[in-house]
Amino acid sequence: MNLSCIIVNYYSSASLKNCLESVYQTLRKISFEVIIVDNSQNDPGMTSLKESYPQARVIQNATNIGFARANNQAALSAQGKTLLFLNPDTILADQAIVEMVAHLESNPDIGALGPKVLNTDGSLQYSCRRFPTLMTGFFNRYSLLSRWFPSNRFTVQYLMKDYNHDENREVDWLSGCCLMVPRAIFEKAGGFDEHYFLFNEDIDLCRAISQNGYKVMYLPHAKITHHVSTSNSKVPARIIIKRHRGMKHYFGKHHGKNPFTKIAVNVAITLRCLSQLACNMFKETRGHR
Repeated sequence: MNLSCIIVNYYSSASLKNCLESVYQTLRKISFEVIIVDNSQNDPGMTSLKESYPQARVIQNATNIGFARANNQAALSAQGKTLLFLNPDTILADQAIVEMVAHLESNPDIGALGPKVLNTDGSLQYSCRRFPTLMTGFFNRYSLLSRWFPSNRFTVQYLMKDYNHDENREVDWLSGCCLMVPRAIFEKAGGFDEHYFLFNEDIDLCRAISQNGYKVMYLPHAKITHHVSTSNSKVPARIIIKRHRGMKHYFGKHHGKNPFTKIAVNVAITLRCLSQLACNMFKETRGHR
C-alpha cells in the first residue's frame, strides 16, 4: 500500500466530513487507507461519518490522549509505506498528495515533506518555518507583537517571510496540519514525542528527522487549504497549560544544557501562560466544548 492517511479527531466531525470527501476524491491514482483516531468521547457527527465512509478505519479512545500519542497509535497499525498526517480541518487540492507521494518516492534523501498551505480566503499560511528561538514566544504567528509589528526581524525570520514560498526548499520544520513522512523514517526518528499533548510535536519530529540525516522539504506546487479558526472563542484552560508545558519540554530537550538559561526560559514561558490564561477569561465560551 502506498499511503496511510492518519487524522486525529476531537469534536471536529463537521470539518472532518469535508476533509474525508477531499481525500477520497483526490486519491484515486494510488493505493491508500484512512485511519481516524477519535479522541472525543461523544462527537455526534461520527456516527454518520462511519456510515458514509465504512472503508475508513476508526480507532476510538476512551479519553483524549493528545495529538502526538494518537498519531503514534495510528502509525503502529498503518499499512502504507508512507504516512500522511492530516488535520481534520484541511481540504486537499486535486493531485496535491499524489504529487507529494511521487516526489517523496523519487527523492529518498527526503524524510519529511509538506505542501503550500492556504488559508480559507486563499492567502498564504506560513506552514514552513525556522526553528524557534527564545524570542519566538513573543514573536510567533499569533502573538500581539507580531500583529502590531508584522515586519519585525524576529517574526520575519521565524515565519520565513523573507522567502517567497513558491520554490521547493529545504526548511527547518513543517506544520503538522499536512505532513508526509516515510514510515521507515518516522520509526527511525522515534515517532512523535508523546511528552507533547498538542503543539510543538511537529517541530520536534522534523528536528529528529534532520538529526537522522534526512531533508525536511517544502513543496509549494502541491497545495491544500487549512481552515484554521481565527475566532475569539475561549480555549479550554487545560489546552493553554498543556501547550506551554510542551514549550518547556521542547526548550529543555533541545536548549536546556545551561541551568540558568533553562530557569529563565521556564519563568518566561510560565509568565506567558499566565497572561494567556488571563486574556482567555474574557473570551466567549465555545459552543461545542
